[in-house]
Amino acid sequence: MSKRTLFAAFLTLLCAPFVTLAQTDDIPIFDWEIDRTPKAVEAFEKGAPSSHNMLVHRTALTPFATREAALAKSEEGQLVAVLDKWQIDSLAGGAVRYTTRFKRNYRHDESQIILRVEGAGGAVSVEVNDNEIGYTSSGRGRSEFDLTKKLQENYNTISIVVHTLYRSRALEAGREASPTFRRAVLLTPPKVAVSDYVAATSFNSRDEGLLNLGVVMQSYLLNSKEFEVGYELLDSEGKIIASASKELRTRMLSRDTVSFFARIPNVKKWSHKEPNLYTLLLYTRHERRPKEFTSVPIGFRTVEFSDEGKVLINGDALLLHPVGGEWLGDASTTEEYLRQQRSKGYNTVYVPAMQPDEFYTLCDQIGLYVRDQADIDCTGSNRSNTPSNNPEWKGLFSERIMEMYHSAKNHPSVVMFSLARNAQNGICLYESYLEMKSLKGESRPMVYPEAEGEWNSDL
Repeated sequence: MSKRTLFAAFLTLLCAPFVTLAQTDDIPIFDWEIDRTPKAVEAFEKGAPSSHNMLVHRTALTPFATREAALAKSEEGQLVAVLDKWQIDSLAGGAVRYTTRFKRNYRHDESQIILRVEGAGGAVSVEVNDNEIGYTSSGRGRSEFDLTKKLQENYNTISIVVHTLYRSRALEAGREASPTFRRAVLLTPPKVAVSDYVAATSFNSRDEGLLNLGVVMQSYLLNSKEFEVGYELLDSEGKIIASASKELRTRMLSRDTVSFFARIPNVKKWSHKEPNLYTLLLYTRHERRPKEFTSVPIGFRTVEFSDEGKVLINGDALLLHPVGGEWLGDASTTEEYLRQQRSKGYNTVYVPAMQPDEFYTLCDQIGLYVRDQADIDCTGSNRSNTPSNNPEWKGLFSERIMEMYHSAKNHPSVVMFSLARNAQNGICLYESYLEMKSLKGESRPMVYPEAEGEWNSDL
């Protein structure tokens, strides 16, 4: 047994009286007075996880029908339906229900239908045709729910309920809850689709760029099929500088990773001084027919944490000049703010919590490092009542921290991760820190500014 494991066990025993106190007196258990309490919340009050029927966290990907549409980011070519024309109803307890209609037709027979809800100000429950089908207490980032088998032919009623009273509000005490959300879309990828990807970059002794690419494929089929999975890497002028494809035989309801490796001569490195970006195009084909395309920005850079406690970008020590920043409602306003900070000499942005994917893309393009932040802010807690020292909350800490990680892991601008804000110290943070440190191939620092020189932090 390692010293860290022994210390974690000792900490749990040492803080047992505080855990009991927190469970009974100090963690707020809100009285629910809404007309329909989500079933998952009722279960969580008895110790169950804070989400159900939600898809695993992943990188934000938009599926397109053609290569040209994917490269141009054309809205017409997206396999996406934007939900709008909401009927808004206020519920007791500060919750709000947003309801709209969606028509399912024959074109969706070959597709999955996934609801993505972004930027909610509270917990989110989803209803289809008046039946609750999913819930998450962490609505601030991106929450995805598979509606494929829940929808009937022709018209369907889809409702999103945003709650402001829920038990895990203790993890968000530092910000106000709001019964709103940023947007909701229906993704309609094919039955075998790109679910996620991991693009790890490095350099060899000849200063060639090395790309280790893993494309995660998800099959929703009950039978086996042959698919071609491929990629193209394009430079800033649109020239293909690397490409490859492989055959994949899917299995029933399988999830497989297809791996690629490439050496890129004369690669242009990404840094805040020179934010050089490439475009990574991922695609699938079945029987030589294109099925899906998606494109994402990619930057060649390395991030290391030295024994002296320094963050190294491409081997050079990074001198941080940080400033706060977040999404300001639209891309143009946010870009203007970020460029202003860049012109003032700031090279690093620390955010209060997870941001929309467009925020990180802007930082990629402008040349700003990002210290990403999990949606955990326990402002007002103290050593005796902090959720971070209550083992009952361990799953929620892990869920929110891993959501932060997977949502932005592929952006070159993200160079470190912050586990929480003002959450004191405790077993939940410590276990989450160890979980992050165990991620294969991950070298970026995991930090917790309020660690007070104890644990939970590399810095």
